[in-house]
Amino acid sequence: MLIGKNPLNEAPEWFLKNIAERPEEYSVNVNGAEIKYFIWGDKTKKPLLLLHGYNAHSFWWDHIAPSLTENHCVVGLDFSGMGNSGRREEYSQEIFVDDVKGVIDDLSWKSCTCIAHSMGGSIATLATSIYPDIFEHLILLDSMIVIPPNVAERMASNRPSARMVVASPDLETAMERFRLTPSQPCKDYVLRHIAETSYIEESDGWYLKSDPLIPNTYKYNDLHDAFTKLDCKLDYVYGQASQLVTQEVLEYMTYVGNLDETYIHSLPGAMHHLFLDMPEEFIFLIKRLLSK
Repeated sequence: MLIGKNPLNEAPEWFLKNIAERPEEYSVNVNGAEIKYFIWGDKTKKPLLLLHGYNAHSFWWDHIAPSLTENHCVVGLDFSGMGNSGRREEYSQEIFVDDVKGVIDDLSWKSCTCIAHSMGGSIATLATSIYPDIFEHLILLDSMIVIPPNVAERMASNRPSARMVVASPDLETAMERFRLTPSQPCKDYVLRHIAETSYIEESDGWYLKSDPLIPNTYKYNDLHDAFTKLDCKLDYVYGQASQLVTQEVLEYMTYVGNLDETYIHSLPGAMHHLFLDMPEEFIFLIKRLLSK
């Protein structure tokens, strides 16, 4: 989806207040890469970790995180190769799990609640099989942890090639080129803020922060076994109009994971990027899940 030239003056007051509340920035070296993480709220409160999706970054949570700080210390990390974190020569789910563990150790957290979107949910699921006590409560957001074989085959044949590395002459032009993947309608003021924080200026123009090597090197795992053996409190949230978590995929995950339907939650009207297109409804739902 292309971004329009819509200034933030159409954004509601709660949104402007949240994005103005800037987090504290920290970093930790994990296997030779500097991993950036950001803290909103009081560090003495209950730990809550936010994991972003593919080619995203921590500032996707800017309009969400401050609303969750009443009872929690909220931390978002940038996976290596994304956001403001350092780059690597190759990427894998295990490497991203190491990023998560490195940040948690740097915070001296024994365990935490984790909210993980899309690809972040797969990383979180694998993390539970490597470090069984890492999460007390895992909230997966529209994440395709396991999928039916026919869907996997279809997705593999349609997998897009790596994005071309395109320089834009200025930030405004770069923002106009910004697209969500998969594409979907979204509140313009949310999308504009995310686009604005997704580019970095180099000597010859503005580039997306994500490492273009990721699509070509990323290695991922079959998570059927990890999902079956997941041993922490689990809530699964999906967008009712998600382009990825279709009814077929949801039924398959429910079967494989033996999920109790009382812990599966639909966000009506939302698509895959559910906390971008339905942010207020999303915050209300997450607060309810965190208070259970």
